[in-house]
Amino acid sequence: MKLLLLGGTSDAIKLCQLLLQEGYDVIYSIKGLVRQPSLPCEIHSGGFGGVEGLAQYLQQKSIDGLIDATHPYAINISNNARLAAQHYNIPCYHYLRSPWKKQSDDVWINYQSSQQLTSLLSADKVVRPFFTIGQLSATFLAAKNPQSHYIVRTAISQKHVLDKVTWIESIGPFSLENERQLFKHYAVDALVSKNSGGVSVAAKIQVAREMQIPVFILQRPVLKTDYPVFNHYDELLKVVLKVL
Repeated sequence: MKLLLLGGTSDAIKLCQLLLQEGYDVIYSIKGLVRQPSLPCEIHSGGFGGVEGLAQYLQQKSIDGLIDATHPYAINISNNARLAAQHYNIPCYHYLRSPWKKQSDDVWINYQSSQQLTSLLSADKVVRPFFTIGQLSATFLAAKNPQSHYIVRTAISQKHVLDKVTWIESIGPFSLENERQLFKHYAVDALVSKNSGGVSVAAKIQVAREMQIPVFILQRPVLKTDYPVFNHYDELLKVVLKVL
């Protein structure tokens, strides 16, 4: 059986390894902006061209099943996967990493848009926020408080060079000690993060908890799907082994 695994996360790599161990012929797909995984299978790097392009790829490669293990915030890719699988009439499964749970001593503030975040940062009088939500738009940066100094960590090079914006190009996982040193070095007084879940980038949440500084959490997008969603490898594998 040939499977297409939409990846780009550490969970997807682990899932791919497990499927290969079970004898499946897996094509691992990654957007390709950051780094290529080292896997003993075919790697597809780059996009597909929307729903139609993905459906054509499924047919060309004679794919028997599609597994979406992309980032929890990659909602467009997940929607395309669902529609393409329906069009080609093959099973589709979604692996969704469980979100982090707020602890009693966490100071979390949820937000849904960049405009709302700008207002919240201003209202909370944040001066040195640490952003870990990917690239920031020029519009968002233009609206920053001129007294604030943004620290922005991204996996790819910055697109904008501005005064009082420090860019850190780095890829996780990040250790607890590394995050403690970073927060101290840059005098971080707030964290801006997605609720990505998992362990590879979770240390920043613990450091914010230790320092009792606010964490502005971008709420997860709601995945509207009619195909099975799994939060654990073993549950997904059990179904795949039974169906495919």
